[in-house]
Amino acid sequence: MHNPLDLFSYHINWKSRGHHPGQHKSGQRGMGMEFAGHSNLLDYPDPRRIDIRQTIRDPLEQVHVRIFNQRSATPVMIMADLSSSMGYGLKKTKFEVSSEIAEIITNSVTAKSDALGFIGFDDKINSQWVAPLSYKPFRTKLLIEKLKNHRSKSSSHAGFIKIADTLPKDRTLVFLISDFHMPIKDIEEALSTLVKHQVVPIVLWNKSEFDNLPKFGLLNIEDAETGKESTLFLREKITKKIKADFADRKKLLQETFIKYNYPPFFVEDDFESLEMTNYFNEYFYA
Repeated sequence: MHNPLDLFSYHINWKSRGHHPGQHKSGQRGMGMEFAGHSNLLDYPDPRRIDIRQTIRDPLEQVHVRIFNQRSATPVMIMADLSSSMGYGLKKTKFEVSSEIAEIITNSVTAKSDALGFIGFDDKINSQWVAPLSYKPFRTKLLIEKLKNHRSKSSSHAGFIKIADTLPKDRTLVFLISDFHMPIKDIEEALSTLVKHQVVPIVLWNKSEFDNLPKFGLLNIEDAETGKESTLFLREKITKKIKADFADRKKLLQETFIKYNYPPFFVEDDFESLEMTNYFNEYFYA
């Protein structure tokens, strides 16, 4: 298990519609510090908020009160790829790294007092891999622990296209963890259904897939577009091509996600919490 102090700082750049107290800007009236305007005492009967100066200025002699917006919670969902390509890894599988990342996300969300849920997908979305939003995400934590030792027989990502149907109605912050070894058209089809939400694509690769490759030997690879596995006999020319293909793939994924205003966050083996904090500071304007 990860240290519970291992977390990152995040924020949203829209006003939360949640009624539950939290740490994000919202449109909910309450005891917060964000000034939202004035109202008369009859419409907003809170004597603690009486504005003497505004009341004196009113020619109609109405008693005015200050209105403030409270800080509210926002829904957060973790979406994890359960397909077979995530089982790859030498020291640790992508499932294990995905579980570690999800655990750090859980620490961070709990610290913010936000609601958290979990959805796993491969060829479908199985109810056994769904945890509803909760401010005490016990089931989410169970699934994250289960993810660590998951073994998948499905190479399909068909469930990815249907994930929008399982999300909350209110705008949600979605951490989407996958290696995205799938056709770009499928990624675009899924993203087009998620436009009302804010997605953080966490692209999880393993350096042994494309870096530090042996000069000679056999290597099993999975095609990013078709999901089909094949065996290559490595030689210098093939090694260079693999590295070039991954570089091209990275650029294509960046362009695809940016098109939907979802900047990707690439992880090559190790997840750095500080880098995720910097990601939010760069792309999410509070």
